[in-house]
This record gives sequence, C-alpha cells and structure tokens, in this order.
Amino acid sequence: MASEDGAATDLRAFREAVESAGHSMYWTDLNGRIEYVNPAFEDQTGYPADEAVGSNANILQSGAHDDLFYERLWDTILGGDVWEGEIINERRSGERYVAAQTISPVTDESGAITRFVAVNEDITELRNYQEQLERERDRFAALLDAVPVPLVLAAFDGDDPVVKQTNDAFRETFGFSGRELGGSSLDKFIVDDETSREASEINAQVRDGDRVDREVTRQTAAGDSREFLLTATPLVWGDETDVLATYIDITDRNEARRKLERQTEELEDFANVVSHDLRSPLNVASGHLDLLAAECDSPHVDTIRNAHTRMQELIENILMLAKQGRSVDETEPVELDACASRSWETIDTGDATLAIATAKAIDADESRLRQLFGNLVRNAIEHGGDGVTVTVGDLDDGFYVADDGPGIPEDERSQVFEAGHTSTDDGTGFGLSIVQEIVDAHGWEVTVTESADGGARFEITDVSTAS
Repeated sequence: MASEDGAATDLRAFREAVESAGHSMYWTDLNGRIEYVNPAFEDQTGYPADEAVGSNANILQSGAHDDLFYERLWDTILGGDVWEGEIINERRSGERYVAAQTISPVTDESGAITRFVAVNEDITELRNYQEQLERERDRFAALLDAVPVPLVLAAFDGDDPVVKQTNDAFRETFGFSGRELGGSSLDKFIVDDETSREASEINAQVRDGDRVDREVTRQTAAGDSREFLLTATPLVWGDETDVLATYIDITDRNEARRKLERQTEELEDFANVVSHDLRSPLNVASGHLDLLAAECDSPHVDTIRNAHTRMQELIENILMLAKQGRSVDETEPVELDACASRSWETIDTGDATLAIATAKAIDADESRLRQLFGNLVRNAIEHGGDGVTVTVGDLDDGFYVADDGPGIPEDERSQVFEAGHTSTDDGTGFGLSIVQEIVDAHGWEVTVTESADGGARFEITDVSTAS
C-alpha cells in the first residue's frame, strides 16, 4: 500500500512539473495521436486541450516541410532514437512559428516503445533575429563589394588585426580568397619582414584610436611588392576596437613619378651641358665682336650683336624650360603686386607701363611666379612695343595679366603655349611655353583671351588665396 502511495505521489509531482513547465509539451501514441498536452502547449499553438487531445499531431504541420522530412523524423523515433531539430509549425490561427523540438520515445519494462513525448521551445523571435542579422551581413558584404577600392574589416586579437570581412576589390588586388583570409591575421598575409615594424606601429596607433593615413608597401599572393595609400580608421565598439582599412594601389603612379623625376634630372643635366657648351663659344664670339666694333665702324656689327643676344636668350630659355618640369612641392604666401613689380624691374621695359590692380596674396613658389610675370611682360612688349601698358589684376579664383597691344588672333590662341611657337621674327618661341610649365607645376590653369583694350589677356585660375 505504501508503495502504491509513493508511486501516486511521484506521478502527481511529475504531472505538476509538466503542467507548470514553460516549454510546450505533449505526448502521442505510436500513430501520432495526441494523448496529453500541457498548458504551455495551449498557449503556444492556440489549440485548447479538449480539441488537441485525440487529434493527430499533424494538425501542427505548416506545409513548410516535405514528406521526406517527416519520414526521416518517424524513422528516427520508431527506431528508438531521440529526434532533435528545428521545425516550422502552424498555430490554430494559421500563423507559422519556428520551434526547437525534441521528440523522445518512451518504453515499458520490456523495452517496447509505448508513446512519444515532444518538447517544443518557440524560437520564432530568435530565428527572425538571426535571419535579420544574416540579411544585414549580406547587405554589408554587398556594400563592401560595390566599393571599387580594396577594403578590409579586421578585429584586434592582441596586437594582430584578424580579418572579419574583405571585399572583392581587396581579394582581387592581393590575390587571396575570402576563405584564406577569414579569421586569420591580416599581417601574416600581406606584411613581410622588412615592413613588419612599420605595420606594428600602425596597429598600435589604430588601437589607441588614431586614424592612420600613409604610404605603405605590401605583399600580394604572387609575392609582388606593391605600394599603397593606406587609410586605417578605428571603429570602437565598447571595449573592442575594429579597424576598417582601405588600400589604394599607387604603384604605377609612383613609378611614373619616379620616371618623370629621372627624365627631368636627365633633361636638366643635358640643358646644363648644352648651355655651357654654347655659352663658351658665344662668349668668345661676343668678345671678338667688341674688338671688331672698336676697330671698325660697320653696320653689320649691330646685326651680329643682335644675333648673339637672340642666341643668349635661346640658351637661357632652354635651360629655364628644362628646369620648369619639376612640380612645386612647397609654396609660401606671395603678394601679387610686389612680385610683379620685382619682375618688372629686372626687364628692359623701355617706355612700357605697369598697372597694378590687385592687393591679393596667393600660395606660390615666389621665384617661379616672378619668372611667369617676366615672360608675360616680355611677350607683351615683344608684340605691343615699348609703349604698351601691362595690367595685373584679380580674378575670383586667380589673377590675370593683360596688355593693350594688338592681341592674339582667336585661331592662334590654342597654339601659343606650344614650345617653339612664335609670331615674330626675333621671338624664341619658348616664353609662353615656360609660362604653361610654371602654371602646370603649381596645379593651376591658364587661358588666353582678349583684354578690354583689345590686347592679350592671360587668365591664371584654380589659384589658392593665401590665408
């Protein structure tokens, strides 16, 4: 009798536990007919106990799974094994929900299966959240891949940036697959021994919250060293710091710059040699011409002297043109009126007049700007005569140099900056070409148009005003 009372007590305790369980629970016979449901089942499915009991468990099927899914489920539990997995069921209202389900066979003393017990946890919100995260992850990956610049997102594991995400441009540029890079140290793949110290310094700066912009050399999967403009931006999430890095390949640009610098140096050396070799015999000829002029009075002396002067101008212009190929690396505030006036004083201007209509200061290389003014003044006097008036004035984004001479025909304006182009018999054809070189070296623009007096007007734009 005591044994029976104990069993009854255990059964009541079990039933109370099932009744108060937070998870949906029910059990069925061997054919799937529901024999019992707990209150959580009613809350989860919307089926009251009196309607569910006696019905087949397939009332919960949503149609999301095919027959093979259920065949495998039944094969598992009829074989005496526990089935665990996610299942999409349907509530009484027709609403679908996702459940983490466990179905366990129950056996009697002989080991025969007598019924099945199912425990269900509604994970619909969790699944929706996971799917949303996956969509956001896919969206983020698509956004990264749409950027044509190589990008990598990494998280720091100690001192190492560990790759979380790369875009197509990064994988194509460096030649590594996403599978190779994912979860691995970025520096292990693209940093060699020579640049490891520099890479460590960059990592330390980013971990300290500093953005890094610098040129770096990195390795590709093929073993090639490429030069990149690296921008590493720290992304702080609480106590963790990620880094979003962009790598713009500037290898070809730098090689072109180095090649241009070599060519410019070679050109300067050539110009220096040529000018020296030409000046020496020219000085000898000029010296003998002075002796000749002292001994005889001949109209040919002035003709020869003019030829010598023109030759000297050609030598100076060739040398100046060769040196103007270098870009301007450093600028300083330069007052246009003072610079133009100093340039004017070094030129034989005769009866020409300089009119200053500006008080602006710009960022420029003062020496080259003085050469620009000098060449434009010489051009004005050469074409307009000794009585020409040259005006230097302001533009919204630069300045202009104008004269009241005969001007430049519209059909010739596109050619005036070409080396060797001249419209006079005694012109060298290099003056305005040098102006173009000086403008280009500063990153400015120059155009020629007609002045208010009908002469030539040279407009220099894209000029930075000194602060």
